[in-house]
Amino acid sequence: MKGTVVATWIKTCKKLYGEEMVEQALEKVGWQTPKIFSPIENVEDERVKQFILHLAEKSKTPPSDLWHLIGKDNILAFHAAFPSFFKHHTMYSFLKSLFDIHVVMTKKFEGAKPPLVSITPVSKTEALFTYQSPRGMFDYFYGLLDGCMSFFNEKVTITEVEKRQDYLCVKLGFPQPIYEEKKYFFNRLLSLGFIKSIPLKNALFVFVTSTLAFLWPLGPAHWLQAIEMGLISAFLTSLSTYLLLKPYHFIKMELQRLINKDYLYDSGLHSDDLFETLHNLITSYKKGLQSDFVGFKGITDEMDTFVQEIQGISDNMLGTSEEISNVVEQVAVGAISQAENTNEAANVLNENINILRDIVKTEDINKKDLALAMSKINNSYESVNRSSQNISNTLSNFTAINQKSEQLHQKANNITNIVGMVSSIAEQTNLLALNASIEAARAGEEGRGFAVVAEAIRKLAEQSKVAVNDINSNLDQFLEEINSFVKLLQKEYYSLESETQSFDLVKSISFEANEAIQKVSKSMIETIVALKNDADDISKAFINVQSLAAIAEENSASSEEVSANVTKYTTEINKLIYNIQDFQSLTDYFKKELSNYKS
Repeated sequence: MKGTVVATWIKTCKKLYGEEMVEQALEKVGWQTPKIFSPIENVEDERVKQFILHLAEKSKTPPSDLWHLIGKDNILAFHAAFPSFFKHHTMYSFLKSLFDIHVVMTKKFEGAKPPLVSITPVSKTEALFTYQSPRGMFDYFYGLLDGCMSFFNEKVTITEVEKRQDYLCVKLGFPQPIYEEKKYFFNRLLSLGFIKSIPLKNALFVFVTSTLAFLWPLGPAHWLQAIEMGLISAFLTSLSTYLLLKPYHFIKMELQRLINKDYLYDSGLHSDDLFETLHNLITSYKKGLQSDFVGFKGITDEMDTFVQEIQGISDNMLGTSEEISNVVEQVAVGAISQAENTNEAANVLNENINILRDIVKTEDINKKDLALAMSKINNSYESVNRSSQNISNTLSNFTAINQKSEQLHQKANNITNIVGMVSSIAEQTNLLALNASIEAARAGEEGRGFAVVAEAIRKLAEQSKVAVNDINSNLDQFLEEINSFVKLLQKEYYSLESETQSFDLVKSISFEANEAIQKVSKSMIETIVALKNDADDISKAFINVQSLAAIAEENSASSEEVSANVTKYTTEINKLIYNIQDFQSLTDYFKKELSNYKS
């Protein structure tokens, strides 16, 4: 399928459904947009059908109706492209010229395979129109007929006669007469169904009439003579007619030369009758046509020169437009890249500003926390100082306790000495009681009472001894515990004394750290304030960067628009080149056709 037809279909589809939907369908079948179809380009039938199916699906139109609409509108499109083909008074005369139009298009576009169409009148107002194509496309054919009726403003009835896979025959009923047939009875009668020669027809007529004319006066008895005379008359008539018609053969030869497009020879005919008149008319026609050929050839040469000049101009324009397109494309790419980089920088700067603001906000909170921490540190230092004083006081108290423990140890030793004395007294008492008992025994009855007392004293002495032993034992244990306590107390005292020294060092360090922290805190607060000011300055810079980004985007959009215009301009130049090439093909074709006329 040739590109010129497909381009017309695409143009019709864009008019019916808009460019966006058509371009989507074109991309669906693998055609890049905008797609330019060269008139001599061969387009695959299957891709065209797939395009129509996608477009029908998107437009929610049955494919058969879509083909019908395309066919109907294509009449107007073909008229715009080839107006000379439509210079007919009736639809019938246009349909009759379709076969010749397809022949011209086949010669013009090599490889074109238009459908075979023919129209044959069958009555005064009816004709059989046949359409034969391996593509089928009968819905498109019916659309073309509807378009023809609208274009020529004729109401034509359409009756389907026969339909096969690649063949369609319809009967068309026209509102005005399309066919006129003349029948000449006398000529057909003399032909007897097979005689084509006019001399023979004249001879036959003269033979019959002469024989009858001679037979009437001679009578039936002389029929043979009448026939002989009729034959002689027929022969003479045939001979004279043949001789009179000899210019006809010359004129026929001239007409054959015209059919063969041979205008090399001039000729003359002198017969002093209608044949000379006919020849003069043919000669006048040849001279007029030869004169037209001279003009046509001059026009074709001028057209060829014009095409070459336009081709050179268009080539220069195309080269210039391509250079401009490359420059604009580079500028557009640079503008787009600049816009993207500026936007990216603005976004990064915005993110950094947000982060910086978050940091400032966080640091403001930290500043408050830092002030609170400083207050706590000061309180902590004061607590440490108070604790140090308390420890010093405790250490002093420990010193007093240590002295008291030594005094207690001394008193415990004194008690031990006293218990030793009590133990000695108890032994002496026991010994005394024992002596008293001995003396009481010596006294007898008089000393019995004293013996009882002595026994009681002895028992008391023994009990005292036991008690003294218990006291001594407990006192020894107590002394050991007192000694342990004193040692432990002394140990804790020395430890507390050492810790007090360490605590004094910590207090000194804490004081120095407190002063350092106060300095750092003050520096951090000053840094936070400066950071906040910097954030405000960067925010102002971000506004400027945003303005630059907006300008870069505007430049990018302008560059893209310019690039699109240059691309469109280049596309139009390509279209111009295609049209020039098409015009060149037409010129070559016209020159080739003119070269067939020998003059």
